[in-house]
This record gives sequence, C-alpha cells and structure tokens, in this order.
Amino acid sequence: LEEETEIASWTENGGLFVGTNAERLAEYKRFAETGKYFGIESHVLSPSEVKEVHPLLRIDDIYGGVYSPGDGTIDPTSVCNAYAKASRKFGGGVYENVGVSGIEVEDYLTAGSAPGRRIKAVLTSCGKRIETPTVVNACGAWANEIAAMVGAQIPLKAMKHAMVLTEPIAGMHSGLPNVRDHDLSVYLKTQGDSMAIGGYEQNPEFWPDVDPGFAFGLFELDYDTFGQNLAGHMQRCPVIEETGIKSTVCGPESFTPDHKPLMGPHPGLRGLFHACGFNSMGLMLGGGVGRELTKWILTGSPEVDLFSFDCARFHPESVASSRWVRDRTHESYAKTYAIVFPHDEALAGRGSRKSALYDELKSRGSKEPLDYDLYGACAESGLAFWLVDQGAYEEGAWRLGEADHPDIPKHQSHEYLDLVEGELTFDWPASHATVAEECRAAREGVAIFDQSYFGKFYLSGPEADEAVQYLCGADIEGKRAGSVTYTPLCNSRGGVEADLTVTKLQDSAGSNYYYFAAGGNTATKDLAWIRKVLEDQNFKAQIEDQSEAMTLISVQGPSSRRLLQSLTHSDMSDESLPFSGAKHLEIAGHPLLVLRLTFVGELGFELHTPAESAVEVYRAVQEAGAKLSQLEGIPVRDAGYRAIDSLSAEKNLRHWHADLSNRDTPLEAGIGFTVLSKLKRTGS
Repeated sequence: LEEETEIASWTENGGLFVGTNAERLAEYKRFAETGKYFGIESHVLSPSEVKEVHPLLRIDDIYGGVYSPGDGTIDPTSVCNAYAKASRKFGGGVYENVGVSGIEVEDYLTAGSAPGRRIKAVLTSCGKRIETPTVVNACGAWANEIAAMVGAQIPLKAMKHAMVLTEPIAGMHSGLPNVRDHDLSVYLKTQGDSMAIGGYEQNPEFWPDVDPGFAFGLFELDYDTFGQNLAGHMQRCPVIEETGIKSTVCGPESFTPDHKPLMGPHPGLRGLFHACGFNSMGLMLGGGVGRELTKWILTGSPEVDLFSFDCARFHPESVASSRWVRDRTHESYAKTYAIVFPHDEALAGRGSRKSALYDELKSRGSKEPLDYDLYGACAESGLAFWLVDQGAYEEGAWRLGEADHPDIPKHQSHEYLDLVEGELTFDWPASHATVAEECRAAREGVAIFDQSYFGKFYLSGPEADEAVQYLCGADIEGKRAGSVTYTPLCNSRGGVEADLTVTKLQDSAGSNYYYFAAGGNTATKDLAWIRKVLEDQNFKAQIEDQSEAMTLISVQGPSSRRLLQSLTHSDMSDESLPFSGAKHLEIAGHPLLVLRLTFVGELGFELHTPAESAVEVYRAVQEAGAKLSQLEGIPVRDAGYRAIDSLSAEKNLRHWHADLSNRDTPLEAGIGFTVLSKLKRTGS
C-alpha cells in the first residue's frame, strides 16, 4: 500500500504480551509455537527480559511474556488516506457527506418456485438512485441501520470504547513496543513519548440508540467505567499514576457475540454482503477482509477459511433474539483478553435454544461440561454472568450497560465457577475420566448421543435428481432409494464448502427426494450454499429446512444393533440395513427414519425422529440399554461431543472447519474416495 500510494502508515515497533500466572504463560508459549508455522518471529521472555524490552514496566508480579519484534502500529488517518488514494488510482470513487437513505429489494421466485429476495438499488441522501445487485455493509457501529433498510438482522451491538493519551513520560520513545497485559485486561500503546492506554472493562457501556448523525462525534469519557482499566495501567506501568492526561477518546465501536467480525453473504438476501463488527480490530483486519470479500463476491467463496468470520455461523433464531445478542456480546467483550482454553465455551445465552431431549437429559443428570444441557441449566438459574468474581464498583454492584436492566447485586455464590473448576486448563481437565468412560462405551458397548443440533433438510422437485448430482462431489446418479452417501459440496475451485450425508428417498408416487443431514454449527451456512447453487443453476427443485421439527439420536457401538433390534419388528440385519443404508421403521410405536452410519468408527445407527416423539423414543432406547447393562454387563451410557471428537480422531475421520475447509479439495483433505468414482465416470 505504501509503495502504491507513497503514504506511510505503518510503524514497526514490536509487540509485547506480559502474563501474571502460569496458565497465561502457557498460552503465550502456544502462541509462539503457532507463530512459527506462519513465519512470525516471537520470543518467550523471562521477567527480567521483559524489563530489558520495556524498562518502564513493573515485573515483580509477572511470570514472563512473549515479544514479537515484527508487530507494530497503524496510523488510522494515514491508512484511510492511502486506501482512498489507491481507490481513485484504480478507478474507484470516494463520496463524502452522502448518506444512504434506502435500499431497494425485490421479491422473486426461483426456477424451483422457492421465494427469494435480492438487492436492486441504493438510494442516497442527495436524491440519486444507483442500480446495483450488490451492497457491502461496512458501516461499523451503524451497520444495524443498513441491515434494517432491507429487513435483515445481524448480531451486532454498538458500545462506547475509550482510550486515554498521557502527557509525555520520561523514558518513553517510539521504539518501545506496544504492551498488552491480558490478565489485567489492559493495553499500553506507544505514541511517541506518550502512551495511549485502554482496555476491555468487565462492565462496558452499550450505545443502544445509535445516532446516524454521530459519524465524527465523540462521547464524554465515563471515568467510572474507564477506571476499571486505569488501576491495571498503574499496576503494570507505575509511572502512569503520576502522569497527567493529555486527551481522551471515547467513540462508538461495534462488537459481536463471539468477538469476531461479520463477513460474507447475508443468508436469505441475495446481494447483501457484510464487512462489519470488527471488535476494535478493523485496521488490523481491513486489508485481508477487503481482499477476500472481493473474491467472495466475484467467485462465491473466499480463498481462505473464513467460517469463523462468516455471518452465517450464527443461527437465525439467535440473531433474532436481542437479549441473546446483547448478553453474548457483553460476555465476549468482557472476555476479550481471557485465556482461550481448549473446550472453553460462551456462557451467556445458554438455554435459549434447546433440544427436544433437553429436559429429559437434564433430569437424568447429564453434566458433561461441554454439553449444552449443563450450561443451559446454568443459564436458567437467573444469574446474569458467572465469569466475574466481583462487581464493577466498590459496593459490589454489577451495572449492566442498557437501561432495561436493573442493577444486579454482587454474587454470594459462584455456580459457574464451581461447575467448571478444573475444566479450564491446558492440562487434562477434571472431566477427562468421564469422557474416557463415554469413549469406552462407544468402543465396547453402546454410546447414545443427542445430535439434534444437526441441520436437517429435504430437497425435492421435478429436477431433484439432477440438482443433487450437480451439488454433490460424490456420484449420486444411479443410487438406489434408501442409500446414504457421505459427500462434500465443492466450490468452483474444488474446495470443500460443506461435508454432509445425503439420503435418497422415494414418495408414494415413486418420485425421488433427498434428505440432507449437516453439522449443527454449519447448518445455516450449508443451507444457504445449497439454495444459492439451486438458484444459480436454475434447477426446478427446492430445499426445505426441517431442523427444528426433527431430533437426531445417534446410537453407536458394537452392541447398538442388538439394542435397537429389541425395540422394533423391522429387520436390522446387514442384509436388510447395510452400512450407508436407510429405512423407515417404528420404535416405541413412533415412526422414524434410521440411517446406518457412524462418526466414531463403530457399528452405529442414527434415529431421525419427529421432535414430538423424541422423548419416548429416547426413553425406549435407554430402557433397552439398561437391560443390556444389567443382564450382560455391557456399558451403555449417554455421551457428549468431546467423546465424539476423540473417537473420530482415532479413526481419522474429518471435521469440517477443523480438518478440511473451503480452501482444501477432497483429495488434499484425504477424502478423495468421496469423489473419485464420479470423476472417473464423468471426467469432471
């Protein structure tokens, strides 16, 4: 950018993290090792070495740090001017003081008679109408207003975020690194001979009534809020206590429920793309986001794995809940600098969406720490948060940032902390033995998994066969009714956009239709991808989302067939129900679809049942399992997702987004077997 524009905006003064406990230093060591893979130079430092790198820091209370000399500082004014200059150089335009007054959207029907909506034009405050099929919502704290113009919702909240610039400090100079003390939740940035200090307080201030005309305004700094950070600044750099304040900056910033940006196409609205919600990381991420979003718009997919930023990572029901978005965003802000332990999960919003088996599992005492039933139970207790030991103010009150919340008194007990004691660690967690027993049941007896969070879609229509054959990397053509196929869905570069199972079924009239079962965390994205492909190719077919109406009970292990056969008159032998086969049958008097599949590498079956009958089916499975255990000593038990992770890894089975992604072809990801027969038969 500097070469193209001759505008300097980058100062390479290095970055320094300091940690005040052993777990934090362990995290830093992991950072350093990860950095080696990406070619990032970093050094783990002792306390005395930290002092050598930054002489103004207090070190008697730290365990060490990590120093990256290639880090630095971006000047926001210069980089914005550089982007504007580069844009004009390549034919773009920058129009100031022109607001968006509206966005035109039109309704239409696809070739498969599915309803759709798409961007048609943008209306400006100066009376212009700009016809366009594409709009990028890059409006930061004002992004909700743009989304509302087209009847869309995004999970984003505006907050007041502040920093203070100190008077000059003896010993400060531009060559000293920027400092982050994650345990104190503060940062100290180098600004010549001064410091810009800020952080992420436990009790942030929301900005609920976003003012469209506030584009270049600033708020008065709330010292009660900022004071939560100031004590940490003085602890880490004592000279700050006797240094004056030159200026304050408190402006609006956008934050999201998981502290990651919102990028990509908006599900259900063709032509609307997002690039917002940067959680104070906009300058750092802006260049890469612009590059990849351009590819996303032009080719349908970015060239790197951006699912963690994809706005479709959130379920529409969660996005539609203002309370869920607010509470989860509050938590993610407060935990900005928290240690990211393996298996750590968000706490706020638990219980807002529940499986049909939720109450049944809860009554049975299912308390594996990573299962949503445990955290859901916590959410129902009425506590706002459990991660904070003390209130934001001396009197111990916890003041939330929006007017509809009363003050919440300081907790007298800490249910969350009690529940996860021993879980948040880089070592073996306290629940390791429990997960081991679940794995043993899957390998030696029967493990029962509630996988109701899976996406469940039905594809039908006059061209359903052609549509599925085009969609899937696997060869579906010629498959018999009742067959189940594990398949990737690939983009134009051959990258894996999704991996899921497709079951071929037949209605009473003899017409084929297809049942898709997709991973729960990618279900919204997968459904949007399928709909886009159907529309792009003008297939006379449509896909219907039945995820909430159905429950998935997975029964896995060497004794799973014996258990299930005792519950049905239908033949479940290899001959009648082979691997990758499906059939309709009844259990406990309830009709359901059973798929013979496994994601743990054992004999296994998935029971896809209407949600209203799920509890009775589950109880029947449990009763049959209890008999097996009592009579023959076979281990039968409920199991959770941590057990699935371990079991599948042992068998070299893949998780999308962890082991393969949109940037990997099936062959590169080690699942070439899914596509080779089709490639050999069709040559494409």
